[in-house]
Amino acid sequence: MSNPLIVPDVGSSNIPDKVRDILKEAIYDRRLKPGDKLPSEEDLRKQFKVSKTVMREALGQLVAEGLIEKKRGAMGGSFVAEGNADRIRNVVVDCYHLGGLTIEEVIDFRRNIEPIVLELACERHENADLEILKSNLDTCKSKLDKGEVDRKNQVDFHRLIAIASNNRLLVSSMGAAIKISREFTSKLEFPFNEAKEDYEYNVQFYECIKNKSIDKAGKLMAKHFERSKLLVERYKTLNE
Repeated sequence: MSNPLIVPDVGSSNIPDKVRDILKEAIYDRRLKPGDKLPSEEDLRKQFKVSKTVMREALGQLVAEGLIEKKRGAMGGSFVAEGNADRIRNVVVDCYHLGGLTIEEVIDFRRNIEPIVLELACERHENADLEILKSNLDTCKSKLDKGEVDRKNQVDFHRLIAIASNNRLLVSSMGAAIKISREFTSKLEFPFNEAKEDYEYNVQFYECIKNKSIDKAGKLMAKHFERSKLLVERYKTLNE
């Protein structure tokens, strides 16, 4: 098998970063493909003419970035990772918790993207998506009938809409936004009448998807998000 790596002189400064970038370039341009096993750490060290410490640090950075994964055992080693859009969700959620995003930005993202997501769900959904959405509605309705509120599932309904859009990037980014939104709304009072109104919107979203009412869907979702401004104001008041 031909060597997929092009190893230039890495110089004498920032060596681990340079080694990482060379390996990353080989992955990006598909000379190293998902599932491919990398040469052993010792063989890589010799190819790059660097120390064991440098090689280990470079590989560790690639593991942290999710580009390679380590496997143990007789058939173990370093392997190019499979693409996983869920990493986007984790990065966005972490960014929010570290102060890199505000709740206002998250809600603004949702307000602008969810009408489009709902329209795509109307167009692309499968029968299995309808069943999952209906199950969520039934669960929430059962709680409401008992005078209780299932806040988690009512918010999660929007993530299920994203799944029905059959776009993995939307599913992952919406997954992050919904996770943050659940944490945000858990700190707020959720009166029963608002919960019931929110549920009724979810029912209408479901009907739009089921009947492929694309023209109605976007406008309905935009109307739903008009009340998000009130939630943000309530949150600010809570934290004053």
